[in-house]
Amino acid sequence: MKPDSTFLQNIKQSTAVKPTSELELLWQRIDKHTKRNANFEIKKATLFNQFQEQVEPHEHHQASMIAKQIIHLSKFIPRKSLTAEQRNELVDWINADIDYLSNHPFTGDLDMEAIANTFRSHLDTHNQEAVNDIPSSELNIFRSMLQQDFPGLELTDEQLKEITLDPQLLYQHLDEQGFGDNQEHDSEYTDDPFNAGDAHSDDDENWDDFFDQFERFDRDEIKQQKTDAKLEKLFKGSQLNKMYKRLASKLHPDKEPDPSKKEEKHELMQLLGQARKTKDGFTLLQLYITHFDDDVDFDEETKANLVPLLKNKIAELNKQHRQQKEGNDPHSLVWRQFNGRSKAQIKLNFTNHIAALQGECDEIAERLGYCTSVKLLKEELNDRILDKRHMPMSIEDALESMFNF
Repeated sequence: MKPDSTFLQNIKQSTAVKPTSELELLWQRIDKHTKRNANFEIKKATLFNQFQEQVEPHEHHQASMIAKQIIHLSKFIPRKSLTAEQRNELVDWINADIDYLSNHPFTGDLDMEAIANTFRSHLDTHNQEAVNDIPSSELNIFRSMLQQDFPGLELTDEQLKEITLDPQLLYQHLDEQGFGDNQEHDSEYTDDPFNAGDAHSDDDENWDDFFDQFERFDRDEIKQQKTDAKLEKLFKGSQLNKMYKRLASKLHPDKEPDPSKKEEKHELMQLLGQARKTKDGFTLLQLYITHFDDDVDFDEETKANLVPLLKNKIAELNKQHRQQKEGNDPHSLVWRQFNGRSKAQIKLNFTNHIAALQGECDEIAERLGYCTSVKLLKEELNDRILDKRHMPMSIEDALESMFNF
């Protein structure tokens, strides 16, 4: 490499050449990081394709079996012979299954809305029956409690039962009987008319959390704005801005007479515009090298300005790589769970997971086969209740139990 060669001449050459300046070193790092991220995406895509072929059908089968279990268990919710504790355990069990399927990325073509509606239908049937069985004495107590807070409020037994099923209906009756305006401006009440005791403390905590998050966001936003402003100044105060304008003039699709090349120019113009927006000096220079043969000899100010621009590009590539690993998209989830140091390890990870899925499916199939009566279901529910009682209590739960927090 000639000592008097320009920066653009140097970076056009092989990246295997030892860099002679900080700019060339940064350029090589960007080139390596870009290839690293691209290769990582290829590896993720390859693993995901293997997962789809070998594992995903088993995921779909497991989801289908859980859906069958939800529908089967939901039928028992209205059964009167269940104790309150047993029914609560049953509802918690079904809700846990629904939550699992709702958040699972590999459930196939399951109609989750229909499954959830089946559960809610049986739960509503039970709730309606339970409300219909409320004795008049308890309804009178409920009426008296409401009249203490809203003197003059008149509600029939049927209206009280409806409110028991849907507490939000209380607001409708309050509005109809002239309590709405007072309610709206009275800070004593909350959205839940039956749980207003801790309203102030809960609101205070929520506002504290909100302002803490807002302050953190505000500080991060201000820091980012300062960084963007600094990079914008560096970009405009250098030859990069002139190079951008020259590229924009050459790549503008409206100036391309060949219709077959207009789309290509349009995509390049979008890439250039994004590079300008994000102050991506690396992409700008890459485009310039590709579309112009001249070798611009940067002045010292431009060279100095390029350093933070290229460092910012490296930071963005590292952030992108972290997101590639830590994202919650299906490809990243599969990568974290099944990637291994070798093909044999990946195969073993697949095999173990498939075995676990099949084991759960067999367990559900067995349960659906024998658990056909309330008596047998109650035995299952009692076992689950006992298991929960014997589970180690967390520190928070222990304190709550001890001091009635």
